[in-house]
Amino acid sequence: MKLWLNQHALAIQGVTQRLCTQWLNTLTISLVIGITVTLPGLLFVALNQLQQVSGVLKQDAQISVFLSANLPANSVQRLINDVQALPSVKSVRFVTKDEALAQLSAQFSQPDLLADLPHNPLPDALFISLNDTTLAAVSPVQQALQKRSEVDELVVDQQWIARLHAWLSVGRQIAVIVASLLGIAMITVISNTVRMQVLTHAAEIEVSRLIGATHSFIRRPFLYMGGAYGLMGGFIGIGVLSAIVSLLSGPLAQLAPNSQPLHWGPMLLEVGGWMLLSTLSLGWLAALIALRQSR
Repeated sequence: MKLWLNQHALAIQGVTQRLCTQWLNTLTISLVIGITVTLPGLLFVALNQLQQVSGVLKQDAQISVFLSANLPANSVQRLINDVQALPSVKSVRFVTKDEALAQLSAQFSQPDLLADLPHNPLPDALFISLNDTTLAAVSPVQQALQKRSEVDELVVDQQWIARLHAWLSVGRQIAVIVASLLGIAMITVISNTVRMQVLTHAAEIEVSRLIGATHSFIRRPFLYMGGAYGLMGGFIGIGVLSAIVSLLSGPLAQLAPNSQPLHWGPMLLEVGGWMLLSTLSLGWLAALIALRQSR
């Protein structure tokens, strides 16, 4: 066991010295890998933040019910009671047409602008909040309201959120495709670099074989080299991604609904971890491919 650990320690030491000696080449390759992995990382960060924002919007989604004109008060109250009895309904807020007109007038710079109207054109309305805004929860409430004679028009705010989630699903598939294509490019870059190192040290490898070095002993430093390229590129990618997020966090925070704070830390930690794991694995795989090609 001690001999095995010493062999790995010697391989790591040799790779470290080689990378430090060829520092410019190491830095160039690591930068290429880092910039390459930043793009899919940025896509996943953007999708995660949109998912977070859509979750806030989803909680605020409601059903707007515009009532028929000249309904008696007891009919309105009966409708409110029936709606509140539905299992998925969280709350019901009744807004009279006079309150709606006053709220609309307050939005104008001249509050008396609507005072000359011959009559109030706005209807009485109910605004229904649900415990669950999924389609399965909204549909029964929507169907029950559509059957009521007191209801003149029904607006469900949840439909455009469903379309947003569909676009987010498409975005995630695009991000996976982009990450896969860039991963292939990364494997090509690291594989060619490791293969060049193998060809450069061909004489040294041949001497090692003649004195009895095992296949694993010869391959080990190059596998570590591929992993080191991937690991350094991953750290550079995380640094670039963090800098971009820090630069854009201020403007993006203004786009959050109701000034909801965007939680960047856990998301960067998760995406950064996947970036490191991916680049390390791809670096090792690229080195393995290069060694197989150099047999």
